[in-house]
Amino acid sequence: MESTKETHRRRRRGLLALLMAGTALISATGATMSLALFTDSVSANANTFTTGTIHIGINPTATILSDVTMMPGDTVNGSVVITNTGTAQMRYAVSGSATNTDGKGLASQITLTIRQPDTAGGTTCTNFTGVQLFTGVVPYAEGNLIGTFATHPNGGRTLGAGLFETLCFRAALPLLTPNAYEGASTTMTFTFYAEQTANN
Repeated sequence: MESTKETHRRRRRGLLALLMAGTALISATGATMSLALFTDSVSANANTFTTGTIHIGINPTATILSDVTMMPGDTVNGSVVITNTGTAQMRYAVSGSATNTDGKGLASQITLTIRQPDTAGGTTCTNFTGVQLFTGVVPYAEGNLIGTFATHPNGGRTLGAGLFETLCFRAALPLLTPNAYEGASTTMTFTFYAEQTANN
């Protein structure tokens, strides 16, 4: 006849087996339930980025001032329209340089003056009475006329996208220009440099 100890031992083994089977069943049921969950997703697929543009234009594109028979005491006027054809606001500066191919140095005698138009926001330079932006000689080495001709130009002029403005130019040969400059010639080059104003 089986002892009480042996009976208890067998019962314990049976309970343990039953408990393990129940645990396995719960685990398997949980796994089955996880695999049966409904899911869904959606995408935002129109996140497009386009950079703006900085583009400066000038008109006329070559000759702002010219006089081939200049005499002491003469002045010659001209104007240029600066256009921002880009998509972002820009800041621009103007530099100038002169040649001295004949060795006479005429540029050192000619005074260049740059002004805004006669009326604020206007386009007329007839009276040459607008706000003065620069006056002086144009150096043989490139020099700053309006703003600083470098990154982050100081004192440069701002122009919004699609806008334009006029600058008035005047070159004057003093009445007391010495005879040594007779028949002299010089060519001036004006360079317009633009950069973005955003984050700058």
